[in-house]
Amino acid sequence: MDKYNFFKQGGERPTAEQLLDTKLFYQHSAEIYARFDEWTVNDRFYFIPIFMQMTYSCAGWAAEIAPDPVWLGSFVRCTLEHPDLFQYKCPACGKTVLPHRYCGSPLSGRVDLEGKCECGWKGFEMVSGWRMRAIVLRDQLESDKARYIKFKFMHSFSETATVLELLQLIRTR
Repeated sequence: MDKYNFFKQGGERPTAEQLLDTKLFYQHSAEIYARFDEWTVNDRFYFIPIFMQMTYSCAGWAAEIAPDPVWLGSFVRCTLEHPDLFQYKCPACGKTVLPHRYCGSPLSGRVDLEGKCECGWKGFEMVSGWRMRAIVLRDQLESDKARYIKFKFMHSFSETATVLELLQLIRTR
């Protein structure tokens, strides 16, 4: 996680707990993806903020696939519903890898889909199409915005859950 430790000037800085949530998602993404249908309807879990720092910066200029924080549910939904854009085959065993992070460069158009396979392989797949993937993820976040506003209005004193709470929920079912 330390190698990604930079933040956009003026952007929201994550707390230590939010950075831990992001790291826990990276470590347990396969389990979270596999049980998506069980927690997607619960807004406390859907809107867990994840700080993936999907920003490319060069000479004071910055472009981001999506601004931080990204809602966990939006990220997972986008990955599952657009397999042609956000999934790839494991080079070791050929199974589908559901990435836990996307990053890349709008200048080259390259995107690295980072993930790990159930066979134990960890790494990334380099693909083209930075702009197309950025648009799809941002559109998903935008379409979830009304749901988020309703959640915050109806539960103004309620906080979103943490990834640890999500893991506890799906492990007890």
